[in-house]
Amino acid sequence: GLGLLLAGGAAAGYLRFGAAAEPSGQVAAEKTGQPAAGAARFAPWAVSLGSRASACSWEASALYCSGPGLAAARLDPENGRALWSVRAEQGATNTAAPLVNGGLVLTVPAGSGLLRALDPATGAERWKRSLPQGAKTVPAGTRVLITNADGKATALDAATGAVQWAKQVGGVGSAWVTGAVTGADRPGGFLYVCSPSADGRSTQVSEVDPASGAVRAQVRVAGLVEPVGMSNSGLYLLAVDAGLMTHAVIRVDSQSHAVRSTRLSTPLLEAQATVGPDGVAYLFGTSGALVAVGRDREEWRLETGVTTASRPVLGDGRVYLTALDGRLLAVDAKSRRLVGQTKPRMAAAGGQTYAATLPAPVVAEGRVYATAPDGSVFAVDARNPAGW
Repeated sequence: GLGLLLAGGAAAGYLRFGAAAEPSGQVAAEKTGQPAAGAARFAPWAVSLGSRASACSWEASALYCSGPGLAAARLDPENGRALWSVRAEQGATNTAAPLVNGGLVLTVPAGSGLLRALDPATGAERWKRSLPQGAKTVPAGTRVLITNADGKATALDAATGAVQWAKQVGGVGSAWVTGAVTGADRPGGFLYVCSPSADGRSTQVSEVDPASGAVRAQVRVAGLVEPVGMSNSGLYLLAVDAGLMTHAVIRVDSQSHAVRSTRLSTPLLEAQATVGPDGVAYLFGTSGALVAVGRDREEWRLETGVTTASRPVLGDGRVYLTALDGRLLAVDAKSRRLVGQTKPRMAAAGGQTYAATLPAPVVAEGRVYATAPDGSVFAVDARNPAGW
C-alpha cells in the first residue's frame, strides 16, 4: 500500500488549529445521528471538541484528534464518542494531528516543546521527550525523527523513545517526507530530505536510510521545491517560486532517481497537493482551482468557487477538501464535477482560520471524517456525497 507523512508541523506535516479540552480533560461530545444498537447502516454524526478546528488522523480503524489544550483524543468512528482524551501541557496553542507509529500515538502540541507517546487503547503516557526550539518530528518506519532547524536529525525508537542515531542531515530550510512504495526493497519505507541551496536556485533531494541516517542517493533539482508525497512511481514535489506560486509538478523516480517535470497551464498560489496511487497529482490553490496533473500533462482543471481550502485528499475516486467556512467538498475525479458538499460550520465571531491551518479530511472504510472552524468533528458516508 501507499503511505504519506510530511514534516511541516510539530508532530507531522499537518499543522492545524485545534480545540480546547474541558477542565476535566474530557472533550465535550454532543452526538447527532447516532445509530441504534446493532444497526448495520452507518449514520452520520458530529461532535464538538471546542471552539476552533481540531486536526484528526486515522490508523488501524481508530480516529485520533488533537487541538489547543488537547494533546490527543481517541474517538469512536461509529458515533464520535470520546474513548479517552489527554490534555496538553500549559502553553500549547495549536497542534498537528496525532499519528500512530511504533504501536503508540505520537503528539506534539505546538508551544509545549514536548513529544508525547501515548497508549492507543487507554491514552496512558508511555514516554516523552523535550524538543529543541523549532524542532519537528517525522515518523519513519518503526522510528520517529526529530529534525532541528539547523539540519541535525535524531532518530528515536518509536516504541521506547530510545535514541538510535543522530546526524547532521540537510540544513536550514530542509523539508522531510516519508512514504511506502508497493514492492520496493525498503523495509523501513522511503525517507527523503529536500535542502535548498543558499541562493535558492536549486534543491538537493537526498534519500536517507531511516535505520542509520546514511544518505543512499542524491539528486539536485532546479529551483525551490516543496515535497508532496509518494506514489508507486516515486517522490512528488511542487516547483515553487519566491512568491509562493507553484509552476510545475516534479517527479523523482525512486529507483533510477530520474527527474521529470510537468508544468501547469497556469501557476497556482499557495498550492497544496496530494498524489494518488496511479501517479496523478491533485493540487488546490487559493485561486479556487483544483488541478489534476498526470505524468505528461495537466489532465483537467475545475474552478470550485472556494478560495481557501485544506490540502486535497483522495479516496475511492473522489477528491475531498475542507473549505474555510467548514464545508466538506467532494469532487469526482473521473467526471471532474463537484458531487457533494456539507453545510457550512463557521468559526465563532473573531476566530481566524487560514489555508495553512485548515485540517485535511480523513477518508477511511467508506467514510469521510472532517473537522471545521467551529470546533466540530463530523463523519459522513463517502458512498453518497450527494446526500450530505
